[in-house]
Amino acid sequence: LLAVVVILIYADTLTTPFILDDIHNIRDNSHIRMTSLSLNNLLRAGFQSPAADRPIANISFALNYYFSGLNLVGFHLINILIHILTGIFLYFFVKTTLKSPVLRARFEKCGWVPFFTAFIWLVHPLQTQSVAYLVQRMNSLAALLFILSLWCYVKGRVVEGGHKQWWWFAGSALAWLVSLGCKQISITLPFVV
Repeated sequence: LLAVVVILIYADTLTTPFILDDIHNIRDNSHIRMTSLSLNNLLRAGFQSPAADRPIANISFALNYYFSGLNLVGFHLINILIHILTGIFLYFFVKTTLKSPVLRARFEKCGWVPFFTAFIWLVHPLQTQSVAYLVQRMNSLAALLFILSLWCYVKGRVVEGGHKQWWWFAGSALAWLVSLGCKQISITLPFVV
């Protein structure tokens, strides 16, 4: 249901042209123009693009180019997919948080809270720039991995069994490190935790 609503909201943006920073970072960026999939090409795209301090986002642009060229629809579809996945991870983060021992008794009958939290976040107009403005995939990917990291951390806190707990914490750390390669704002995650 959440995915369908987001697709309906953003369907009109699928052919929005490259604008502002899209031109420099995507359309005119020769480093993302991969014609063969190789580690060398991915590293070149990641670290020689204009925003070299955001290699994960640059690699995502290069993969987009590899599969669909400069087709606007392909770039916009990936941005919409990232937004939907972020909403899904937000749902699981809130659901897991409300099942924690401290909150469980107070919120056990509020099963609708995770859904409406994700729904409000997904449809809020504030998100429009991150979804419709292609270069803001840097922001969207960072948010996706930030929320994934938070969910893994909370899951690690509530899971039974010590060895399982550390796998969740390792997943949280990995998601955080990868998010740093999307946008530097992710440095705030340890403080949020």
